[in-house]
Amino acid sequence: MKKLLFTLILMAVTVANLFAQSRRSIIKVRLSDNSRLAVSINDRYYDKQGTSITIGDLPAGRHYIKIYRYVPYATGRGGKARVVYSGGIRLSEGTISEFTYDVRRNEIYATTEFIDDTYDDRRDDRRDDRYDDRRDDRYEERDDIYNNRRGRVWTQQDMSDLKKRVDDRMMDGEKQKLMQSVLQDRRYTTEQMRTMLNWLSFESTKVEVAKWGYDNVSDKQNYWKLESEFTFSSSKDEFNNYINGRR
Repeated sequence: MKKLLFTLILMAVTVANLFAQSRRSIIKVRLSDNSRLAVSINDRYYDKQGTSITIGDLPAGRHYIKIYRYVPYATGRGGKARVVYSGGIRLSEGTISEFTYDVRRNEIYATTEFIDDTYDDRRDDRRDDRYDDRRDDRYEERDDIYNNRRGRVWTQQDMSDLKKRVDDRMMDGEKQKLMQSVLQDRRYTTEQMRTMLNWLSFESTKVEVAKWGYDNVSDKQNYWKLESEFTFSSSKDEFNNYINGRR
């Protein structure tokens, strides 16, 4: 009897621990210029360095974060870390939050979504919002066709209007879909595309949008200059190989 009772208690504790862990949160941290960084949470320094750092198993609530710009020594052993941001962040349970520190504006930006959204009404609301946005995009595209605006030159006002809508999206994938939906029948310059690439957070997304945008750019002879927007040599090579293959 005692052994059975002990087993039941152990199972209950195990289930409770698993549930608690499932409601823990994850953060991803990066610098806007994609340089190397390091991070500490609540004065605990994580021995990780890279252009993006992921830290999991964090409880919900308020935490104190420090973000360091990390410069490795030439020897390859160790490096120098300098604090560029410190402050409080608040995490909701069961979420993944992406924090991007803008090195030019000296500001930090955050996006959050729920890890397990199967039974989360809040996530369902966001799905409904995205459906409404896609529907609005289709209506706008239909209106553009009706008003014979297809293929017209992309203006500064167009840029401002699109940026407001892009800023309302949380994730890079959602921003990419919106940008491509709106830009597919427009003509824009290389410099306009450069500006729009800076609305995105991740280099992989920037590369995909830059490759996709080649067809409609009005000054294709200048498009190669966009390689300066990419940090990694692999990204530069992928971009240049693509546009060279389209010439």
